[in-house]
Amino acid sequence: MSAAPICSRSTDARRDCWPVWLARAPSLVAESLARGPDPLAAWLRPGPSAPAALVAAGLARALLPEEADDPPPPWLRADQRLSFRRAVAAVRRHGGALLADGVGTGKTFIALATVRAIAADGAVHVIVPATLRGQWTQAARRAGMSVRIHTHETLSRGRAPPAGAGVVIVDECHRFRTASTRRYDTLARWCVGRHGILLSATPLVNRLTDLANQLALLVRDDALAWNGIPSLRMALDTRAPGALATLVITGEDRSPLLPARHDQTRRPSASGSLRRLVCGVQGLTLSADPATAELLRVVLWRAMASSPAAARAVLGRYGTLLRHARDAGAAGRQLSRETIRQFVGADADQLVLWPLVAEPSTRVELVVEDLEQVVSLERIASRASYEPDPKVTALAELLSDWKPTLVFATAMATVAYLRTRLSGPGIAWCTGEASGLDRGLAPRDTVLDWFRRRDLPADRFVSRPRVLLATDVAAEGLDLPLVERVVHYDLPWTAVRLDQRSGRAFRLGSSHERVEVVRFDPPAELAAVLRQESILEAKAELPSAIGLDQGPLAPWRLRARIAAAWEGHPARPGTAIVRGNESGTLAGIRLEFADATRREFVLAKTSDGWSDDPATIERLLEPARDGREESAPSLRSLKAGLARLPGCVATVLRASNGARLVVGQRSPAARRLLKRLLALARAAARQRRRLDLQCLERGIRHLRRGLTAGEERRIEGWARLNDGELREKLTGLPTEPVPAALSSVALVGVLLVEPVSREG
Repeated sequence: MSAAPICSRSTDARRDCWPVWLARAPSLVAESLARGPDPLAAWLRPGPSAPAALVAAGLARALLPEEADDPPPPWLRADQRLSFRRAVAAVRRHGGALLADGVGTGKTFIALATVRAIAADGAVHVIVPATLRGQWTQAARRAGMSVRIHTHETLSRGRAPPAGAGVVIVDECHRFRTASTRRYDTLARWCVGRHGILLSATPLVNRLTDLANQLALLVRDDALAWNGIPSLRMALDTRAPGALATLVITGEDRSPLLPARHDQTRRPSASGSLRRLVCGVQGLTLSADPATAELLRVVLWRAMASSPAAARAVLGRYGTLLRHARDAGAAGRQLSRETIRQFVGADADQLVLWPLVAEPSTRVELVVEDLEQVVSLERIASRASYEPDPKVTALAELLSDWKPTLVFATAMATVAYLRTRLSGPGIAWCTGEASGLDRGLAPRDTVLDWFRRRDLPADRFVSRPRVLLATDVAAEGLDLPLVERVVHYDLPWTAVRLDQRSGRAFRLGSSHERVEVVRFDPPAELAAVLRQESILEAKAELPSAIGLDQGPLAPWRLRARIAAAWEGHPARPGTAIVRGNESGTLAGIRLEFADATRREFVLAKTSDGWSDDPATIERLLEPARDGREESAPSLRSLKAGLARLPGCVATVLRASNGARLVVGQRSPAARRLLKRLLALARAAARQRRRLDLQCLERGIRHLRRGLTAGEERRIEGWARLNDGELREKLTGLPTEPVPAALSSVALVGVLLVEPVSREG
C-alpha cells in the first residue's frame, strides 16, 4: 500500500523517502548465490548409442572444411575431386579461394571445373604469365570451355582486362604478393565485384603477408569472422589461423602418384680468377650508405656465383651506372631513379640494381671512385670466361650419361656461357629473349615440346635433344614429363623458386619412376659471404609453419588423409565407447545458423585438455576401426569424458561473436570517408530525406565490413568526390547481407576411448 504514494510523488518527495523504499526492497547477499546450469550443457547432450565405427566415420568427415555437392566433370581425376568440391564451396561462400595443391597435380583443370560450376554460362577470364598462354588454351579446349586469356605482363603495364561480367582464374598468383606494384593495383581494381580462384603451389615466398595480399584480391578481410578472425591481414601479420583451410585449398596427399625424388648436392671448387673477383668486390666502397653498399656487394657476388660471364655482365652494367653518375655529378644534376630507368631499359634482368637506387627526390650515394677497380674486375671476369671452370667440368661429368636433363641458371649470360662451354650436339636452350638448339634459333614451343611430348614426330634433320638450359622463365607452370633430372646450376634467393624449378619434372604422368634433383652450391669462398644456403633453409620452413608444406603430416593434408581413410565407412551420429591404448574423448560439434548453413568441428580431449590437433584426433579414431567396443557408454563415463566441453565450446562461440564486433585494418581514406558518411547520414535523418539516408546507410555498412584490396583502392577515389558524386557511387553498391545468427549448437558425435585393462 505504501509503494503507490511513493511512486506517485514528485522527484523531491521520492528522494526524501528513499530510505523507506530501500528498506522494503528485496535483498541479495553473495552467500545466497548459486551457480546455475550452463546453458550450453542443455544443447550439448550426447545422442543415442551407436557402433563405434559409424560414430568415428562421422567424426572423420567433420574434420574437413565445407564441401559442395556439385558433381565433378568427367575429365577430373579421382584425386582432384576433393579439391574441386572444397574450392566450389569456398568461392560460393567467400567470393574466392586459393588453390595450393602441389606442383604437377593438375590445378589448371581443377580451376576450370570450379569456375564452370559457379558460373556455368558466364565469361571466364584467365590471368596467366605470357609463357603459359598456349598451355591454358589447350587445357580449356580439352575441357570443352571457352576462356579469355590475359597476361601478367599486360597488367604490369597498367592495362586491365576489358570490363564486364565474368569469373576469374589467376594462375601463378604468388606474382601478386606485393601490394605496392602496378601489376597488383591494376588487377585488384579490376577484380572488384568478381568471384574467382587463385592458383599457386607456392603462395608463400618471404612472409605470411604474401598470402594475405593474394587472398585480398578476391576475398574480403573479414571473411573468417565467424571463425574468430576479424581481419585476415591482422592475423597473418604474426600467425596462420587454422581456419585458413577454408580459403586455402589443399587436397589429399598425392605423393604416391608422383615420381620418387633423389636429391644430391655438389660444391665445385673456386678457380683462381673467382677468388680474385670475390676479394676485389670486398675491397670496393660502393656507397656512402652501408646498407646500400652491402646490397650492391651481394648482387655482384651473386653474379659471380653463377658464372664468369654473368659476373662480367653485371660488372659492365655497374661500370656504366658509375659513369652515368659521374657525368650527372659533373653537370650538377642528381642521379634520379627515373634517369636510371630510362638508361637501363625495362628489362627485369637489367633492373637487378633498381631497388638499391634512392627515391627521385634524393641524391643517389654511389662512390664513383670505384670505377677504375670495377673496370679491372670486369677484365678479370672476361678472361675467366675462357679459362677452365671447375663448375662447368662438374656439370659436363653429370650430363655424360645423357639422361634428359633440365639445367636452371638465374642469368641469361650464364645460359649463353654454358652453350659455348658444353661439348657435343643436342643442347637446347630457352631464355626470356630467345630459344633454340645448339647455335641456332628455334620457336620456344618447339624447344619445350622436345621435353614434354612423347608423340612428337621424328625429324630427319633434328634428333631429340637431351639437355635443356633455361632461365627461370621456364620455371612456372610448364609440364615437362620427359625430364629425368633437374639441375640447379646456381641458387635463387627463395625456396619457392627451387620448388617451382623442380616441379617441372615432378608431375603426374611423368615418364620416370625416379627424378634426380642436383643442387650446385656456391664455392666455400662465396658461400661464406652470401649466406644464401641459410636464407633458403629459413624460407623453406615458412610454408610448413601454416600447413602449406607438401608433406603428408601437414595439418590440412592430415585432416584430408583422416577423412579419406574413413570415406568408405557408413556414418551415423551418436555415442560410442571403445578400448584403445590411451584414454581420451572425441566430440563432434555442429553449429547451425539462421540462413540454413552449418559449421562442424571436432575436439579431442586428452590429459592435456581439449584441442583440435589432427594428429591426436587420428590417434583416438583408430581404435574404432577394429577395437573392442562396449555396448553403450555409462552415464559416469560420459560425464567424465565430456567434462569442461561446454566451456571449451563457449570459448569458440565467444571468439566467433567477438570477431564480428572487432574492426580490422582500415585505411586512412576509409576512416575519413566513414566519418563523412556518418555526418551526412545525421543531416539526412534530421531533414527526413529517406532515400538519401538509405543510400548513405548502404555505404556505411559497406565501409564497416572488411574489404578486398580493390574495394579499398576504390574508396580512395571516392573520398575525393563531392557529395552528389559520392551518393551516385553509393547507389550502385549491393546491399550488404546481414550476418546470419547462430540458431543452434548440437553434439553430433561422441567417441570415448578407454585404455585396455591389464587383465584384458
